[in-house]
Parts: sequence; structure tokens; C-alpha cells
Amino acid sequence: MYLGFEINDYRPLGPVLDSDIQRFKNQAKGQYQQLSAYLVGQVKGKDVIDADKIANHLFPTQDSHIFLSHSHADEVDAIRLAVSLEKKGLKVFVDSCVWEYFQNLVDDLNMQYSEPETTQGIIHYNYEKATQVSVSVHMMLVGALQAMIDRTETFIFLNTSNSAPLKNYERFDRTFSPWIYSELQFSQFAEQRFPERVSQEAGMVLDGIQERMFKSIARADMTMAYKAFNKHLPKVSGNDLKHWYAGLSDSGLKALDNLYRATNLVDEFKKARKAVGRDM
Repeated sequence: MYLGFEINDYRPLGPVLDSDIQRFKNQAKGQYQQLSAYLVGQVKGKDVIDADKIANHLFPTQDSHIFLSHSHADEVDAIRLAVSLEKKGLKVFVDSCVWEYFQNLVDDLNMQYSEPETTQGIIHYNYEKATQVSVSVHMMLVGALQAMIDRTETFIFLNTSNSAPLKNYERFDRTFSPWIYSELQFSQFAEQRFPERVSQEAGMVLDGIQERMFKSIARADMTMAYKAFNKHLPKVSGNDLKHWYAGLSDSGLKALDNLYRATNLVDEFKKARKAVGRDM
């Protein structure tokens, strides 16, 4: 990861057809197979499943320029944004396109290993085993998401009322999504990687920032509210992004460099990360 920013008050960059959205989802999805395809063998009477192979199938390792973090409720807007950017030669990773396959994996593992019993048409699992399955799969998802953020050049957070419903609570926005929490936190502390085309001297020297973990518990039906680690991300308005897009004649990495210049992103990202270091 090189730079990151968040989009506030998102506006569509241009017309996107429903068929374009479906095409993007079809191209982005992984290739989840039957569990037997990932079975390595047995150790001490337990089936051994290749977690890396599953993650590689669900998260194809194609290189992307941009990692787009967003609420599942904003998936259509996120894909519209990704399609518009791809028209300018930029490859965008939208993680929600593979989430459903991880849920399928959880269901399959539970049916195979969590002692399922059906009562009045409702499937019940062994609680301890089902919890272990869920933890294992979701840790795999976290690792795969962080690896993807690390590989992409630009991190974009689509900040909406869905992704961060609580604004400025004890100086932080709050998200109800553990995935957004994980992605934002990793993007804050990720090692900066300079693209080959960027001079190291013209880049940024980041202060060392020690990781801190935060959590808070919301009342009612056990909704968790997590600190949204977005203070290190410069703010770009939807109108400014749309204005940049409308006047863009470049494509690919030149388009990305054009965006950095138009938003003064290099300097703004440097200042924001330094400010976060002082604030902590």
C-alpha cells in the first residue's frame, strides 16, 4: 500500500449499466469448489483442509491498483465506482464480491464437522464446533483481506452512513462492521510501499506508529461498535472526485498519478498519518 483516502458524499462518476455491475461481480468472484478438493489427508483421526488453497481460490491473486473498503449495504455504489475506474484502466478490488463464498464455506464445514441435527426443519450444530469453524474461516478472511490491501497501491474507504453510522463518538467515527474495522486498522499501520515510478526522495517518511487495539460494546442486540480508523485518510468529496473523473484523459497508472496531484494526496496523506501518530 502506498496511499489512501476516504470518499465523503459519494456521487456516481458516470452512467453504469446493470449488466456492467453483474459482469464485474462475475469477474471478481473466486472459484469455490467442494470441500473434498481441499482435503489434504488426516492427522490423528482429523481431516486436514488446506486453508491457503481455499483462500487462493476465493481471493484470486490478480494484482489490483485499488482496494475499495465499503459497507455491504453500499455494494452497488462500490461496484459502480469500481466499474467507472476500470473504464480508465484502473483495476479495483471490491471485497464484498467474495464474502458470500466465505459464508458458503462456513455452511459446508458446519454440515460436515459440526454434528448437524435437524429439528422441525431447523438445522442445529454443536456450538463449540460451529464456533471453531466460524473463527477459523473468518481469520482466514481477515488474513486474505490484509494481504490484498498490502498488495494494492491505493486504499479507498467509501465513508457513508452505512459504513460509519456513529460520527465523532469520543473523537472517532464508529462502524458496526468488523470487516471495515479490520481493513481500516490495517491500512493505518500497513508498511508504506513506494511504487517503482515514484522517487523515494519525493515520497513520505512516516513516523513509527505502534498499533493499539480498541473495542466498545453497543447496547441492545449485541451490536458491536468499533473505532473506525479513518483519521489517517485524507478526505475527498464525491463532487471533487467526479470533477477529477470528468476531466481525466489519462488511463491506468497515469490516471492514478493524476488523482494524486488533483487531490494533493501525497502531502495530505503524510500530514494525516503524522497527526494520527501525535493523537495516539
